[in-house]
Amino acid sequence: MNQTLLASSEGVKQRLSAPSLGQIRYTGFAGSVLLVLGSMAPGSPFTSKPLGSWFIGIQGTPFVFDQVPSYVAQIILYIGLLAVLVSWFQIVRAVIAKSASMRFLLVTSLWWFLPLLVAGPLFSRDVYSYAAIGEMVSRHISPYLYGPNILGATPYLNTVDPFWGNAPAPYGPLFLWIAGASAVLSGHDAFLTMIILRALAIIVVIAIAAISMKVAKVAGYDSKLALVLVGMNPIFVYHLASSAHNDALMMLGLAFGIWALKKNHPYIATFAITLGASVKVPVIVAVAAIAFMTTPDRRLVTKVVPALKHGAVMVATLVAMTTVSGVGWGWVHNLSTPGTVVSPAVPTTIVAAWLSRIASLVGLPSSFSLLLSIFRGLGLLLAALITLYLIYNIKSLGFEKVVGLSLLAIVLFGPVIQPWYITWGLMVLAMKPSVRSASSIVFVSILGMVLGLPDGPSIVAWTAYSIAALVGLVYVAGRLKIDSAVELMLFIGRARRIDLVIARSFESL
Repeated sequence: MNQTLLASSEGVKQRLSAPSLGQIRYTGFAGSVLLVLGSMAPGSPFTSKPLGSWFIGIQGTPFVFDQVPSYVAQIILYIGLLAVLVSWFQIVRAVIAKSASMRFLLVTSLWWFLPLLVAGPLFSRDVYSYAAIGEMVSRHISPYLYGPNILGATPYLNTVDPFWGNAPAPYGPLFLWIAGASAVLSGHDAFLTMIILRALAIIVVIAIAAISMKVAKVAGYDSKLALVLVGMNPIFVYHLASSAHNDALMMLGLAFGIWALKKNHPYIATFAITLGASVKVPVIVAVAAIAFMTTPDRRLVTKVVPALKHGAVMVATLVAMTTVSGVGWGWVHNLSTPGTVVSPAVPTTIVAAWLSRIASLVGLPSSFSLLLSIFRGLGLLLAALITLYLIYNIKSLGFEKVVGLSLLAIVLFGPVIQPWYITWGLMVLAMKPSVRSASSIVFVSILGMVLGLPDGPSIVAWTAYSIAALVGLVYVAGRLKIDSAVELMLFIGRARRIDLVIARSFESL
């Protein structure tokens, strides 16, 4: 997408006058209300339904939507989500066109978010697992050795997704300390522990939006655009704030670190980012970027001393956090836990699945799990190579672009893609928001919201890989100087005949 998508002409500013902006606000608010109503129907898969999950819309709790069929509730939610996404897109255009004030944006944000407080955590049950992990820590049970099921028949376990019942925690010591403190503060009340963690996530997302605006302003970019791309972005609002994912805490450390770096405090930046990494590890790539950019010389030999200094700060911070929390280093061993999820939206999973299927069709022995392990390893290697390339070119690309793209590469080629993982890189890219980057962030955010819906991974996979295949065909046509659609079809036909010959040769073996 290019600038035409978000600001097609000078007339955009005129079309988005005060009455139009008012309509956008109310449409987004109505969409938010519909989304909440659709999520709370008894058959809706968008919020947790077991007793103890929330005040209303759960098992055994009377609600006005009790008689609404599940498919109707889903339609209501989809209509609401579509209204929110379209309204947000229009708000982004209005900011680019300089026709929306900061006051309008802040009031609209409040209008859109308030309905979400009526519903329980949306799209994910992870916060209930966090609460159970906090209870384990408070009872001196290591979440690095056991899953929440060890708690037995307690209210904490009632709302945990059974998929994660026996899964050890992959989270760092800082988050386990926070979760344990939440359980103690709640008086070991499962519901109140969840509320504390959710309230913390909402506050943290607000802080992330505020820091993003400050960084954008210091860098000479539009702070209002940073606000709408982070603070009003549906994927941030629903998957970080409402769902209360602990990724928000990780990102707060990264955001504060970038702010410190802008203030010429690189070691404070490394300290803050490492605190974020002691919640979840991926942001540690930002420390490598800081160490590399400390000296202007691109020769690797000049990077050794800065790398050692920043590495020492990083290690000291991690050791201190692990010692203070008292939970140990088991999180390092458990980093592969999220990889137990197999998603068709992940490129490495797609490749492994197709190779396994092709091998089966031609009669060759195949193991999907073995292929998946191999290609996941190759995917992580590719992500590491992309990150190294970006860091090596940090002088020309800029810190924010390097870190943002590196985090997106880690997500894309990692074992699993979750909607809230996408926010890692988007937050950093939104700190230097141009029209072009805003277009990309909007597009990726919408894909991320679709990814979080039932059957969303399959929809995103077919959409993304179909586009990739089309782009590949156009590129091949250009390289082979195929000038017409007829010639391209003939070329594909010839390639198809070659495929058939190869397939038949395998059949004759």
